[in-house]
Amino acid sequence: MACRRCAAVAALLCACLLAVAPAFAIVNGTIVGDARFAARYPWAVALVSPSSGGVCTAQLIAPRWVLTAAHCTSTGSEVRVGSSDRSQARVVAVAEAIQHPRYDARAGTWDIGLLRLAEPVAGPVVQPATAADAAALLREKALAAIAGWGRRATGLGYSQRLVESEVELDDLRREDSRFIFIDRASGPCGGDSGGPLLLRRADGSWVLAGIASRVAGDLCAMGGGVSLYTDVAAARGFIEGHVAELAR
Repeated sequence: MACRRCAAVAALLCACLLAVAPAFAIVNGTIVGDARFAARYPWAVALVSPSSGGVCTAQLIAPRWVLTAAHCTSTGSEVRVGSSDRSQARVVAVAEAIQHPRYDARAGTWDIGLLRLAEPVAGPVVQPATAADAAALLREKALAAIAGWGRRATGLGYSQRLVESEVELDDLRREDSRFIFIDRASGPCGGDSGGPLLLRRADGSWVLAGIASRVAGDLCAMGGGVSLYTDVAAARGFIEGHVAELAR
């Protein structure tokens, strides 16, 4: 009887550890300084809820459009642009929030959405990946990069500055609308939802291959586990249907 109880408890603990939860700063990452931000991440934006204080990460893909996770889309969010330090960033209001029509909040699939800004933002944008980029990512499993304004460990507050990390895409696979990979050294935590999975092309340019969606395992505490990022290339039709600059 005692053995059966132990087995039941062990199974419950295992289920809890493997439970999929929204990707909540980058654990074991590096803080992005002003020069690094200007050179590598000028299109990165923080989404802040004035009412709850919650944070998500996103990216500018056109002067009036921000791409993020569907579960981060809200017309009440402040979009903070132009600085690694979100307290020093310019604040832009959201005019419209659009979730992917196939987004399933419970399953976490097609977790991608757009925010239309109330005013345009001048400056660099990041290029969403194409199907060819996604195929290269799966084929080569190259070194990639992630970034966000989330927590750097369980129990800590959201990072004031953008944090980045390079990741090795161990056991990378694609299931439905998501890239899934094991990252044993660093990974997303609370506040990194909506942030980028960046792939470096052969010409040296970086493209947005994935959007941080969920994690399985305690990445915040352990700095490793299973990361789930929405496949941007798979959602190109949705994106181009709203963002005229990308449909040309």
